[in-house]
Amino acid sequence: MKIKLLIIFCELKSTITKILKETFMSYCSINNENKQHLLKLIDWLFNEVISSGGDGDALWYSKYFDVKDILNLIKEYNEKLEHKWRIDFDETRKLISWWDDQESVLITNNEEIYKSAPSWSQCIVVN
Repeated sequence: MKIKLLIIFCELKSTITKILKETFMSYCSINNENKQHLLKLIDWLFNEVISSGGDGDALWYSKYFDVKDILNLIKEYNEKLEHKWRIDFDETRKLISWWDDQESVLITNNEEIYKSAPSWSQCIVVN
């Protein structure tokens, strides 16, 4: 009986912690200084993926910047490309999929997506 109560308590604590984290977590706002840094990171991810010669994949798990804000930077960067990549955004999963053919960059605030990243990902960035 004690073990069952302990398991229920741990599950409840985990659920409450997750809800509080999602509800009250605040992200840094993007200003001119960190915008340049983030655009360099986006440029690096893009070049890293296309350098694979096909089948390039990258994941950026952002703990500090909201993917909604990063989405604007991705759109800005993508507009400068001669060959535009597709951009999909899943607000519920907090996931940006930026891709073309077999190359892709996933950008997320979702820790579960980060934890389930495939081992064959070319690069994973956490910031």
